[in-house]
Amino acid sequence: MADVGTLTLRIFMLVVLLIIAIGFFWQPHDPHAVDVSQSLQAPSLAHWLGTDHLGRDLASRLIVGAQSSVLAIAIVLVSSIGIGILAGAAIAIGPGSISVILRWLAETVLTIPTFVLALVLAALFGAGLMAIAAALIVVTWAPYALSLAALFDRLRAEQYWQASLAMGSGLPGAFHRHMLPNTLPVLGALAGADAGRAVILVASLGFLGLSADTGHPEWGAMIHEYRMFLFSEPRRILAPVFATTVLAFLLNRVLDRNADV
Repeated sequence: MADVGTLTLRIFMLVVLLIIAIGFFWQPHDPHAVDVSQSLQAPSLAHWLGTDHLGRDLASRLIVGAQSSVLAIAIVLVSSIGIGILAGAAIAIGPGSISVILRWLAETVLTIPTFVLALVLAALFGAGLMAIAAALIVVTWAPYALSLAALFDRLRAEQYWQASLAMGSGLPGAFHRHMLPNTLPVLGALAGADAGRAVILVASLGFLGLSADTGHPEWGAMIHEYRMFLFSEPRRILAPVFATTVLAFLLNRVLDRNADV
């Protein structure tokens, strides 16, 4: 049953990512086109999710709005995993002084609130995707490094690791052959949490007006813009809220292979 649920989630995730990918090149309507004569329209074949108070197509705006989250996630995961693997290996099997410094740095970084750091970077360098991604990278590499360092320490005691070194494979070869494959469950769990956190952070900063471009559709900015319709036209604000929740949930469940389905 769990396998069926996992497969269903992954198919759903692929469909969502496919829609987002297509959205880079095509949308049902121009997400910026204002037509007040079509404002607050109900869902129809012409407008799948209806229109907002300015007559803009809500589905098109949702599809385009996902791009900021997806780009931030891609940048953060690639950078954080790469830095985390290198730092974790250095902590576990590197020289003593480097190991101590990196461990202290990783433990210190864990105390930094990601949201506050994102606000500071946005204030210093300007609001946008890179400020969000930088804040996440600065904070998220540390859990990878410390978790993988603990895993590497345990694997170093295994007989196959000792045998591999004794047979002359060398430290890089033994690391690539024996340690990296064992990191996948840990990387998946951390990547799932980081991907969901990135979606929420991008939406939160967009809600505060710190997204890349205030004129560009973005889920957090849409939630802020449509908040006035919470009681009169709740569909408008619930659409980006639901999209944010679903994407964060799907990324977490799909990337974390140990998650119960």
